[in-house]
Amino acid sequence: MGDWDPARVAERLEEVLDRLDPRTRPAGEELVRLLMQFYGAGLEQVVTVARAAGGDALVHRLAADPLVGGLLALHDLHPVELRVRVQQAMAVATRKLGSHGGDVELLGIDPDGTVRVAVPANGCSTGTMREIVTDEVAAAAPDTAGVAFVERDPGPALLQIGVRRGP
Repeated sequence: MGDWDPARVAERLEEVLDRLDPRTRPAGEELVRLLMQFYGAGLEQVVTVARAAGGDALVHRLAADPLVGGLLALHDLHPVELRVRVQQAMAVATRKLGSHGGDVELLGIDPDGTVRVAVPANGCSTGTMREIVTDEVAAAAPDTAGVAFVERDPGPALLQIGVRRGP
């Protein structure tokens, strides 16, 4: 089995649907919805059987796999609450950012599922920060609506006071 990126699959689905004749696009969208419902029902049954066979520990092991966890999240079957998965993603992003990790802060998750993250304004590595945070959140919580970054005002410049030497 290949390396499946849920964002790339969604993008490809959209590309295929866009190529459909406008008259047949509704049928294509309905087909995608039906397949999602079918696979969602199948995954729900897998979770039920896994719980019966190994309890919640087995379901958590299944959800730890990025592909399976992503599918469980998309079908609202993930055993770990969304907020916890986002917090875990932020912790991973912070570790990856090293000394710059303290510059990002999870502000919250909006009712529509948008994750809000504060980043420094005009930081030298803001683009890298955004990319790492976005990638980690998407991997851990593909059921979010994406990440919105809020630039934090750096505040007033610090005044450095030193000792003057000589005349």
